[in-house]
Amino acid sequence: MAGQSLLIVGSERFQSLESSYARAFKKIGWDVSFWNPVEARKRFARGWRVGQLFSTFVHVEPWIRKANLELIYAAEKLRPDLIVVIWTEEVWSGTLGQVKVLLPHTPIYCVYPDSPQSLSSDRIQCLPLFDRFMTVSPAWVEVFERLGARRVNYLPLAADPELHRPAMKTKNGDSTLAHDVVFVGNWRAARETLLEQLSDFDLYLWGSSYWKRRTRPGSPLRACYGGRRLGGAEFAQVCADSRIMLNIIDTMIWPGPNMRTFEQPACRAFSLITRTPAVVDLFKEGETVECFDSAEEARDKVKFYLNNETARQRVADASYQYVIEGGHTYVDRARQLIVWAEQDRARL
Repeated sequence: MAGQSLLIVGSERFQSLESSYARAFKKIGWDVSFWNPVEARKRFARGWRVGQLFSTFVHVEPWIRKANLELIYAAEKLRPDLIVVIWTEEVWSGTLGQVKVLLPHTPIYCVYPDSPQSLSSDRIQCLPLFDRFMTVSPAWVEVFERLGARRVNYLPLAADPELHRPAMKTKNGDSTLAHDVVFVGNWRAARETLLEQLSDFDLYLWGSSYWKRRTRPGSPLRACYGGRRLGGAEFAQVCADSRIMLNIIDTMIWPGPNMRTFEQPACRAFSLITRTPAVVDLFKEGETVECFDSAEEARDKVKFYLNNETARQRVADASYQYVIEGGHTYVDRARQLIVWAEQDRARL
């Protein structure tokens, strides 16, 4: 596939999903360009910083329209073999329509990493314009079809080894990041309820300050909060130094799989994850993952694996091999997109 080109609509931030896909396509030999709708809108915002800040919270149609013109010009200039829209906010359906007029044989895909609940009316209007729409959960395929998307495919999230890879365990246990049970993620009421029932273990939480501000007064979780978010190398170090990494799939993202489903195994962590049909369809319980349905089951699993180090390490190692070598990296996802793009170009 050397010499082919991709235009990604989204953020170039190193830790973004867009950048993970960009790195994957580059490894395969594709040329990758970006168009960032947020940065484009900021360029047209009046009033300098005040206008940029204002436009973050209030959609100013003339500014967004001018920004969308940049996408049309970029597509015409680059004439890519494939366009993948990941950041769908502030991309207009009419813009996609004009790009399709200019490049009738270039597939326009959407890789949508969120649940249907996150769709705004502007995003819904874009759905029929995509030649193929990728959802990260099998349960959402029919929903997106009913909303107007065509050729909806399930394409899970994955691991990016450049972002998430095993770290060396801190020697002699001399690490402030080392705890028996760890959860990395933001506060939600359902998560608080579950985690309070695990607070008698050596539990630690990383995420936004909501863990301090929104937990109920007197919650034991306030003393478990690490005070900040984690990412990149520090996340990998937590996975290395901690014994059990929780992954709570709650109502907002059920049935998953979410990003942590792949990121934690990529760091060779032992994952204890909410049992859902999507998770057990990908992973094998007791071999490449451990799951729970209730706080009681989570407690039982935590106790067992804290007392059975060999079994814990066996699952952690197997999950790492399964994700990294078993077809669950973004290179694997990029290759699937290329297969679909070849099929779609033949019919366009």
